[in-house]
Amino acid sequence: MSKRGFTLEVPPGGFHPMPFPKNLRSSSSPTGVEDRVSLEDADLIGVMGDIHGDLIHALQVLRIFADHGIRTVIQLEDFGVIWPGENWQVSLRDLSRALTRNGQTFYFVDGNHDYHPRILGYPIDENGYRWVNWNVAHLPRGFRTQVGKSHVLAALGGGNSTDRDLRSQNVDWWSAEQISEDDLTALGTKPVDVLVGHESPLMYVRDTDPRVPTEIMEYARQSNEMFRRAVVQTRPQITFGGHYHLHRDQIEEFSTPTPLRVRSVVLDMNGNDRVSQAILDPKTLEIKFILRNGTPVP
Repeated sequence: MSKRGFTLEVPPGGFHPMPFPKNLRSSSSPTGVEDRVSLEDADLIGVMGDIHGDLIHALQVLRIFADHGIRTVIQLEDFGVIWPGENWQVSLRDLSRALTRNGQTFYFVDGNHDYHPRILGYPIDENGYRWVNWNVAHLPRGFRTQVGKSHVLAALGGGNSTDRDLRSQNVDWWSAEQISEDDLTALGTKPVDVLVGHESPLMYVRDTDPRVPTEIMEYARQSNEMFRRAVVQTRPQITFGGHYHLHRDQIEEFSTPTPLRVRSVVLDMNGNDRVSQAILDPKTLEIKFILRNGTPVP
């Protein structure tokens, strides 16, 4: 789905914080927020790669996850459902209704192709979630929670665009895509077991594209470097990321005073034969990969 060429302008002062959309609450939440499934209570966690606003793909994956008994889903961005110039409230409602039918709760981190001013306009609740609908929540950068009774999961969204030069600032590109020093401070230095984000700590995940200007490629690599810093300061066992539109599952070693080896999982983007889905057991940290039709991937 193309995300170029929209003409909506962001006011100089940005958007004011948004109240929770009452029409979405009433139409999508027949029983109330007590039916949400928190990450802390999840028996299994479904993980999705970039979806780029492709609801057909997302709804199919959610149904497959439901068939596996998965009621909690983390999506690694680019979410793309909330986007300027589109009737995103309807798309968000359709997503929420599907989640309601499946008994699921959906969490996402922000990436680079996301409508950051609008997403950040929603308030953060007392548990650290930013709810954009009654069963759809953004995981702010630096978010932490316990999963599987004994493991810690943290979130650090953000990633730099390789097509920044083809986009217009505050129209379809926002500087908030970048991982900042404040984000690393918010993440903290206490160890975690799982770190989810849009980026990956893997070096040279993407080959140099001769069509992309050198300075843009260098800009894109900066978010990889920032995410690697996040990994060093939190020392996770596993990282999950998207962003690169390919699948990787490998060990990354870091030259630190104390040896650090991290299993780095990159999920592919939306598509029929792409490894863009994983199932995480938060108790054992075992990971299984599936295609969107449910076919297991060895």
